[in-house]
Amino acid sequence: MNSLASTYATDPFHARFGCALPRTMRDEISGQHMSWAAFVDRFSPTTGPLRLGSWSGTGATGGKMSFDATFGIGDTIVACAATTYGPIEALTSMLHDAGFRIEILSFHQQRIGDETATFVLAEHDGRREWSMSIEPDTTLSSIRAIVAGANLLHR
Repeated sequence: MNSLASTYATDPFHARFGCALPRTMRDEISGQHMSWAAFVDRFSPTTGPLRLGSWSGTGATGGKMSFDATFGIGDTIVACAATTYGPIEALTSMLHDAGFRIEILSFHQQRIGDETATFVLAEHDGRREWSMSIEPDTTLSSIRAIVAGANLLHR
């Protein structure tokens, strides 16, 4: 087996959808032979200090949009708002204001059937984590992947 075939053999995303993970994410799990369930648990956690409640965006002025979100942070529900040029800028601003500082280092999306897979490499205090989300809505896939990254970095 050549090295590329060997890499895909340890890539649960490729095994399930026939599409490769981003190279550095694939390199991170190389040789681990992870099941799909273990892969999802590792990169798309559903638990952590931050939970997304709701997300919406509406047009504003000057090319900007207004975004509103609610988050569960511990036992508290927090309402956030931001007016920015896009949802990722809005979300990272909201997270920063809520104490979840992260920097997005790499962002990848792939269509898989009727859904979008989003992969995010985020960093906080020198620590880096890959996260992912798969959703029918492209924006929601992005938002959930970033929230997953924040949870991984702020455990």
